[in-house]
Amino acid sequence: MKTKLTSFIIVLLLTGCQYNAFDTTDESRPLWVAKILATTTNDNLLEGAWSYTSVLSYENADCSGAGEASDFNGSVTYGESDAVRTYNKLLTFSDFEQKGYDEDEFQEMCVQKGGTLNSSGDCNLPVEDQFEYYLSDDGYCETYTYAGKKASDDKVVTYCGSIAIADGSAEISFSWQSDNPEKSGCKEIVITADE
Repeated sequence: MKTKLTSFIIVLLLTGCQYNAFDTTDESRPLWVAKILATTTNDNLLEGAWSYTSVLSYENADCSGAGEASDFNGSVTYGESDAVRTYNKLLTFSDFEQKGYDEDEFQEMCVQKGGTLNSSGDCNLPVEDQFEYYLSDDGYCETYTYAGKKASDDKVVTYCGSIAIADGSAEISFSWQSDNPEKSGCKEIVITADE
């Protein structure tokens, strides 16, 4: 259950108001995304190491009502225009057992992927997500490049939202809307600067 919740949270962290940036023509971008990308200033406001303080998920696009808090634990280090998010992903033996793994196969897979086994026999897997970020008066965007089998198969995805930075913390909000209300949502992420 915890693995499923953690996986769901990670997907939601990486899900936001997105568009497919693979098609890089200006006509393919929503106007508000193009405006953020065109007016990026970054101004060193985020450079340095930050820790995740809270992550709230909502089942609506306006972040209203009671949000569901996650136990996401991680950090992000921002450079001038690139960033690296670091966190641990928990892989449970019970989930892999359902997929046909025996205990030895699961433990071997964990070690091969650079993970460590905890006292419950589950695997703590360190994960690093690299992305480019864009910061302007009009908002905040994160762009991820996912490698395909060939360079021509690479997929570029950009998530955009809003950001408020003050007194060593930043609140980043991503929202997405769908014709299907069950697929609409909002995520509010609070990070604090490491000292």
